[in-house]
Amino acid sequence: MIDNQILASAERQAQLEAAKAAFFNSGGQITRAGGFPLKPLPPARSDKVDPDTILKRRRKPPTPAERLALRKLAEAL
Repeated sequence: MIDNQILASAERQAQLEAAKAAFFNSGGQITRAGGFPLKPLPPARSDKVDPDTILKRRRKPPTPAERLALRKLAEAL
């Protein structure tokens, strides 16, 4: 099976070479196109941290007095 694949690829290569020769013999020319533009990198993350954002993300833990009040409310239920 591998020998068949090698033969098939050699035949395909010969066909491509013949097509290339026919193209150049008929007056065809190769033109070089510009490169493909790369996708730009995303902007770098800022080192600055807004204090308001941190306060919004993390809530302050309840004080002992608030915990006591919550326990009393829970017991009342």
